[in-house]
Amino acid sequence: MHGSRMVTVAAVLATLMLLPHIPLIGAEETELETNPRPSCNADRTNWTMGLVYCDERAISAYTLFSPIPSNTTYLIDHEGRYVHHWNSPGEHRPGLSAYLLPDGDLLRTANNQANAVGNFSGGGTSGKIERIAWNGTLEWSWTYDDALYISHHDIEPMPNGNILLIAWEERTEEEALQAGRNPAIASDSPGGQNNVWPDRIIEVKPIGSDEAEIVWQWNAWDHLIQDYDESKDNYGVVADHPGRLDINFIGATGNAAGRADWMHCNGIDYNSDLDQIALSCKSMNEVYIIDHSTTTEEAAGHTGGNAGKGGDILYRWGNPQVYKKGLSSDQQFFAQHDVQWIEPGHPDAGNLIVFNNGNGRYPAYSSVDIIEPSMDNGSYVLQPNGTFGPTTPSWSWNQGEEMYSAFISGAQALANGHVLVTHGTKGTLYEVDRNGEIVWEYIAPVGSEGPYTQGEVLPEGNRAGTTANTVFKATSYSKEFVQSIGMPVSSGDYLENWTDACPSEEAWGWDRDGNGCIDDSDGDGILDPLDQCASGSDLIDDDNDGKPDACDELVDSDQDGVANQDDACEGHDDSVDADQDGIPEPCDQLVDSDGDGVGDDLDQCPNHDDSVDVDDDSVPDGCDAMIDSDGDGVDDTADVCYGSDDGMDADQDGVPDGCDQTPNGTQDNPVPSDLTPDESSTENASEDDEPTQGENGRFFGGSMVGGMLVLFALTWWIRFSKRGD
Repeated sequence: MHGSRMVTVAAVLATLMLLPHIPLIGAEETELETNPRPSCNADRTNWTMGLVYCDERAISAYTLFSPIPSNTTYLIDHEGRYVHHWNSPGEHRPGLSAYLLPDGDLLRTANNQANAVGNFSGGGTSGKIERIAWNGTLEWSWTYDDALYISHHDIEPMPNGNILLIAWEERTEEEALQAGRNPAIASDSPGGQNNVWPDRIIEVKPIGSDEAEIVWQWNAWDHLIQDYDESKDNYGVVADHPGRLDINFIGATGNAAGRADWMHCNGIDYNSDLDQIALSCKSMNEVYIIDHSTTTEEAAGHTGGNAGKGGDILYRWGNPQVYKKGLSSDQQFFAQHDVQWIEPGHPDAGNLIVFNNGNGRYPAYSSVDIIEPSMDNGSYVLQPNGTFGPTTPSWSWNQGEEMYSAFISGAQALANGHVLVTHGTKGTLYEVDRNGEIVWEYIAPVGSEGPYTQGEVLPEGNRAGTTANTVFKATSYSKEFVQSIGMPVSSGDYLENWTDACPSEEAWGWDRDGNGCIDDSDGDGILDPLDQCASGSDLIDDDNDGKPDACDELVDSDQDGVANQDDACEGHDDSVDADQDGIPEPCDQLVDSDGDGVGDDLDQCPNHDDSVDVDDDSVPDGCDAMIDSDGDGVDDTADVCYGSDDGMDADQDGVPDGCDQTPNGTQDNPVPSDLTPDESSTENASEDDEPTQGENGRFFGGSMVGGMLVLFALTWWIRFSKRGD
């Protein structure tokens, strides 16, 4: 191990010895933390409730929810910690929604079914509203419960302080028949006793502590159409009146089909900019938009208001079969809940978001759908086929059969572009980003007897496929909204009962696995707040540059600019490669710059081949001042008689003896200057004559010259052949 690395390890170990004695409070409360506290950090596969997952993409906001089995409403932060709660002064379970008001009061529906006056009951019955101060004091309550009507499901606080309610109203069998209802489907079946209970909307103005004034009202019963009996009221062509409700349409399935709860509206929202109301009606498989700018009298008719259509439906979507347009294949909503306009700031601002339960869809699954109404100059328009657009949702999210709520549930578009989804039958809340990825998941840990214990399996609910922590819908509120209330807001512990393995540590944000202890995610012995390298050991820094190797973009121990894993000569500069053979020095066993097979340190003649030594004088030719193959002191390039001593010239004729035909200076039978030796011989002898002694001498002399010329040529050929090698 390098000495500097040993010092680094010792320093880290010394730091670790201090950590158990100094608890980490939070990024803003201790100087020990070198890393910012994660905004949301949970991945708890072993948890059965509470915050089971979140990451940094989750919105930093507060969530309000009312467990259906409980009479308490809770506000939690995005880390799943308790912030505040409101108990129902009347000890009522929710019936079913609750909203946080700008002054910190809670406005909630209360299930008053046990004290209901009438003989009608249905899922989501309320009958009462409570307004509870931040400190738990009941400021106002009001009962809307009579033999002829009862509120249910949802309410909507308005900017002017008034409240919109959904309520059932009784219509007798006689009234239903006169309105054109087919007696075969009236009430609970032919001869039923519960009559028909369509929906109405009322706007109430709270007065005092327990009174209210109804200042506006809309009744679905005032906007009917039927083509069953021309002798009855409301007769006409259903398809020609998309602004009205077919009294003989049955959209519910199973035991609910055709019963007294004909429409079963379950969600309401108000758009103050448009002065319009959105209404979700489960048994019609449709959402509606109506005009709130009308008077109550205009709302009962078909003219008046900003749209000029009175209380008729301005827009409807989900199932065009209800107004006899389209086929079953055109149905989009299946027992949906919780319609809302999307607030400004979201990419789909101005559109509608709905939790589509999926009842009757095969295979059964729930989805969240965003709808962009078809409009022209602010008015809702029909498509050429007579239906309201769009053909399909502009955005939709589902988890297949894994998420199926046969009833309740909701969805809210968030300011960060995400969607808060309430899988109500499982009491599970999701935050989903634009790409459909879950970035936050929370399972409500409260039942009828209060909080459950972490790690235990949640009890089953009263209905198949449910758990005992059901939630109608949750609502998200920004930090700015909650802080503007002006009340002290701080986060506490989790709602559920749980065991904190490290009670002396404030591990919020650093406790991904949920054991209550500050994490050491990479297992290097350094806790995450101090971890320099979250993806690997801080103790390994091979190049001693102060950056742990796992997070070091370049681990380069010899500082040559080449990463260790790519280093050809560890401990040395890879760029030093004199002979350019790809092997840096000093890892090169043979540094041979001139490629002659002789290392540079032993090279007799650099940049030349040491093996080329034509004259064998042990000096390679590339560095030899004189290449003298015949040892006569004359360079080969100037050698007159190669292979012989140029200095030997007995007859001083300038031709070295080794190459001189007549080295002794004698010459027999001089050749005339105008004849060659051959011509002279031919001219002086006849064809039959025998050669004379003189002629034999000339023949021998010619042969000697020829032989010498051949020998000379052969010597030069051998010499230049060696140079070529």
